[in-house]
Amino acid sequence: MKIITSLLVSGLLLLSTQVFATQLSVEDAYVRATPPNSKNSAAFMVINNTGNEEVKLIAAASDIADRVELHTHIHADGMMKMRQVPEVSIQAQNTVALQPGGYHVMFVNLKQPLKEGQSVAILLYFDNGEQIKVNAPIKK
Repeated sequence: MKIITSLLVSGLLLLSTQVFATQLSVEDAYVRATPPNSKNSAAFMVINNTGNEEVKLIAAASDIADRVELHTHIHADGMMKMRQVPEVSIQAQNTVALQPGGYHVMFVNLKQPLKEGQSVAILLYFDNGEQIKVNAPIKK
């Protein structure tokens, strides 16, 4: 009976890893280096969704700043303005680029200057329960 139970549990674990296998990946991540006394910076990356369902990036976290927010730029009143957004949608079988002038991860009130050659750990949270840890280099 123990052997049957062990085989059943092993099979369920294998099945669960296949069903819940990640369909998201992150490429080309980097964080912008800061000039002296700058209190904010941003991270940019490409998020790939190879799955058959839309997935939303709903939050990001890092210990380098007091707050980490999702932002975009909008054109309003003849000017480009940065705005916080609640989520970034990644359609099925598609990619979204978080890039200067568009969506990005914003670090507000940095705890220290960000110098080229270092890296930043960022944790991305998605509405399907996935979390992806990104180690992004700091670049000028």
